[in-house]
Amino acid sequence: MILKLQKLVVRIFVVWFLFSLSLVYGQATKGKITGVVLDKNTQQGLPGANVQVLGTVLGASTDLEGNFVINKIPFGQYDVRISMIGYGRQTVKDVAVIVHETPSFTVELEEAAVEIDPVIVTVSKWQQEANNTSASVEVLTAKEIMSRNPIKIEDALETAAGVQILQENINIRGSDGWTFGIGSRVLVLLDGVPIMTSDMGAANLFMISPADIERAEIVRGAGSAIYGSSAMGGVINFITRKPTPKSRTYIRAIAGIYDDHHESSYNWAAGSDTILHFNRQDFTHSRQIGNLGLRLSGSQSYSTGYTDHNKFQRYNISTRLNYRFPNASQWTFLGNYMYEDYDVFLTWLSQRQATRVEEKDKVQTRTGITLFTSYNLPISSKMGIELRAFLNRFNLGIQLGSVDFSPALGLGGAIQGTFIPNSKFALIYGADFKFDRTKSVAYGKRNANLVAPFLQLDWRPASDFGLTFGGRYDRYSIDPDPNSNNSEGIVFDHFSPKVGFNFHPFENITLRGSVSNGFKFPVIFQLFFDNQEIADIVWVANTKLKSEKSWSYELGYREKITPTWFVEFNAFYTEVRDMIDARSATGSTANFENIGNVTIPGVEFVSNGRWLNNRLGLKVNLTYMNPKENGNTRLLPHRQKFIAFVGGSYRPGPFELQLDYKYSSAQERYLIPGTHQFVPQKVLDTQIFFYWKKFTFLLGVNNIFNYEYTLRDKFPEENRNFIAGVTTEF
Repeated sequence: MILKLQKLVVRIFVVWFLFSLSLVYGQATKGKITGVVLDKNTQQGLPGANVQVLGTVLGASTDLEGNFVINKIPFGQYDVRISMIGYGRQTVKDVAVIVHETPSFTVELEEAAVEIDPVIVTVSKWQQEANNTSASVEVLTAKEIMSRNPIKIEDALETAAGVQILQENINIRGSDGWTFGIGSRVLVLLDGVPIMTSDMGAANLFMISPADIERAEIVRGAGSAIYGSSAMGGVINFITRKPTPKSRTYIRAIAGIYDDHHESSYNWAAGSDTILHFNRQDFTHSRQIGNLGLRLSGSQSYSTGYTDHNKFQRYNISTRLNYRFPNASQWTFLGNYMYEDYDVFLTWLSQRQATRVEEKDKVQTRTGITLFTSYNLPISSKMGIELRAFLNRFNLGIQLGSVDFSPALGLGGAIQGTFIPNSKFALIYGADFKFDRTKSVAYGKRNANLVAPFLQLDWRPASDFGLTFGGRYDRYSIDPDPNSNNSEGIVFDHFSPKVGFNFHPFENITLRGSVSNGFKFPVIFQLFFDNQEIADIVWVANTKLKSEKSWSYELGYREKITPTWFVEFNAFYTEVRDMIDARSATGSTANFENIGNVTIPGVEFVSNGRWLNNRLGLKVNLTYMNPKENGNTRLLPHRQKFIAFVGGSYRPGPFELQLDYKYSSAQERYLIPGTHQFVPQKVLDTQIFFYWKKFTFLLGVNNIFNYEYTLRDKFPEENRNFIAGVTTEF
């Protein structure tokens, strides 16, 4: 069946390719558009700005002086959109491309402190304005990410609405709890490439260096209709910095120390010469040589840990290459390597000794390699094709112990076409492929294969109204273990449809809504993890697991009150059938089970703005939800009803003061049996920045009031710590 489906996809692609060639040779005579993009304040050229001819797949990036040329444009009249991260977007209307004349224009972009309406790629896998989508999406810029002084990339994600981090587990709108890094319901991408482990379905956030990120696009709600399994709760796409036309070197160094706890019994290092501390160093250099762009990055981070037996040391190396050919096609290569040694803090000795651990022999090494290449070819002004291939080789272990794992291999690829016949239609179609190879004493030798064709249509019957229709079919087959007595494999399949709308009743107001289907296949670890003892609990396999399936309904209202301030209201409701969760029936054994049906109703408020000539900023995110299993009056494990983030900043001159407050209501259930004290999260952080020439100096205090709390079973969160650092760019 898999082979027949793969042959069908190949045949469809061949027919489509021949049709594309007919369009190429049927093109009318072509012209070009030239211009220059300037910074409005400095009047200097902006290198790396994105210029897109709307209603086509054609575009270009500006050079060192801000100049651009877009060739092979059929004669006609076009709107041209100019955008750049950190600047307001502009559209030049009615640019005429005619015989013997080359239209040329100058655009001045103004620096924007708030991304009111950014151009994004994650929602539909093509460039579009966030304000014209039917999804709830948020963009974190590089400045927002780095202003939180992250040691790890997840430190910056909690500033986004509805997002909470439990260790390395990402929870969007209650879709996930603390899953031990197994079977994530939030898909994490790096430049559009899944960085999920093939055996456990965990997001490998360790591969991501904060200094490499240009922006993070966060899509809330089911994304399975275009991304498949693991996107049931949402999608986060970390987009790395492209090599810059102008030589750029970035260096960052930060260091910090942990304070004593309020509870003297928590000060596990008291009486020793140990100073609990952490540090991180980042280096990035990029430049362009002819048509080849190059970025090379490296980082090192170390921490003694804020608890006993919680030390880690991590190294990251990454590179990105871009080459633009004379025919406007582009080749991209991305390589990432990660290595980490860390101590496993399993569970505390007792609540009175919450920073001490009994089992000190659990030490693990994590490694990861990601290789990715793509080729993007505009076949005509209306149609483009992208070919992608990637290799993930991850060995992360699990957050509960030191079970022996071999590196899990994931080899994948995609064929994607974009057809834009005019400014009203955009058709995105293609197929994803993936081949998983895994091995462990805990679940045997398991190979798996995925094939998934998809299609999405974005249609704007009127300039102020748009519709989205889409769907994806996934088929995932797991081969039997050749060393097992069970000779049968397991096959899962699912079709995920989606429909949505977007309406602008007034210029600054957007109404949107969507109905989408989501799903998540059981991962290899959940199906086959067997006969392993962790935390005095013996885990057993469950090969009868069914896929999780959901329907998500959402309505949203967004208003741009001023050019630098917007507010947003969202209401959502999600029904999940056959949700998979870890359960312990006897207290001595546990496995992964389909626990039944779950509902997650909720509302959300978002406000982000700057005033007083961008000197004063305020960001507010409030999410209220009620994630419950049918027939149970308590919340799902590791979920909260209320999550809030309030961040303010004031910059009167070369100094900037920043305050961040994170709140989440108390949880009601954990997984590990025992008596727990559930408390809310109430954490206040502050940073002071000083800008001088090409340097930025910072001082900060995290968890100012030294608040003691926990978000996971028998595991304390960070206490107060002090941080200092410096960054420079030249």
